[in-house]
Amino acid sequence: MKRVLTVGVTYTGEKIEGVEIENLGLCQAGVDKARAAFPLYEYDTIIINPQSYSHFLFGAEGEFSNEPNELGKLKRQNDSYDIDSAFLADDREKEMEAAIAAGATVVWCLSEPKRMNFFGYRETHLGYAAPKVAGLVKRSDLLVKKGRRMGAIDHDSPFVRYFDVLSKTGWSLCLSDPAEGITSIASTPEGYSLGGRVALGMTVGWLLTPPTSPDAENQLVRDSLALEKADPAHEKYHGIFLSHTGVDKPFVRRLRTDLLAHGVPRVWLDEAEIDIGDSLIAKIDEGMKLSRYIAVVLSTKSIDAPWVKKELDVAMNREITSGEVVVLPLLYEPCELPEFLKGKMYADFSKPEEYEAMLAKLLRRLRIT
Repeated sequence: MKRVLTVGVTYTGEKIEGVEIENLGLCQAGVDKARAAFPLYEYDTIIINPQSYSHFLFGAEGEFSNEPNELGKLKRQNDSYDIDSAFLADDREKEMEAAIAAGATVVWCLSEPKRMNFFGYRETHLGYAAPKVAGLVKRSDLLVKKGRRMGAIDHDSPFVRYFDVLSKTGWSLCLSDPAEGITSIASTPEGYSLGGRVALGMTVGWLLTPPTSPDAENQLVRDSLALEKADPAHEKYHGIFLSHTGVDKPFVRRLRTDLLAHGVPRVWLDEAEIDIGDSLIAKIDEGMKLSRYIAVVLSTKSIDAPWVKKELDVAMNREITSGEVVVLPLLYEPCELPEFLKGKMYADFSKPEEYEAMLAKLLRRLRIT
């Protein structure tokens, strides 16, 4: 059973088999046991939308959510709802760190800080339970807008369907200058970011413009559930890098399409990743660093190609240093294998009739069922 926590997001769609969704808040159990979330490390997926203090404290909109003095009114309603009594930031932040270390999928929604002077200045970004993410939003220049049209979308990202829904229901927040630490996956027509993948040291996850309708909330939950739980041992790596020579491009394009269709989260191919003006060397280096596996497409041409040799050297060095499998040989044409690859098991794609069987073999290596 996959356990999901939604904070400030309500799922109203059809029941999802094998998934338990809890809409709860980050308040202390001693303050409101019924509405308090369990420790964050008990969840496989966490979605947080701190749209107001009530949203993140109790999980959903409250009667004072749109009031300029929400904190004061909450305290007058119930003295235990005082922000310092109801929310132990340090405790929830430690839980969040433990959840991320255990491989939980975490999605934070962009929100206005709604800064209030209540015995000291407070911001709703407390609800992220991740100070680095709050700082990232502040450095990225959050803009409040009202739009429907989208600009560039990374169609390999797991939230393509979510952004498709937002193109119909509208979006409201974006980042005009995404800070270092966020890799944008969607933008507005003028180039502002509508969210992306967050990687700040050990803090990893997704930071997205918030849902603006029940349909968008439901799709956000479904897309978040589609993400595989991270392997903590390989947290900084994801997907596969396809090392090849240009003459083998038709085969490599087909392979990439099939891997993506079977749920591989990232398949790095130069023509899909490098834009006009990018540094070729820098982008390839980045792709290799962020890829868990380096698949080397072996053919009569590729074994002597300088680029492939260089990429293979880098990958083999990483494999030797880490002691883990990194290099995956894929035989496209019968050829003389390099000496240091002869002891490795390879997937033999040289026979067209064996393509599907070899694809299944590669998917098992990538742990895609």
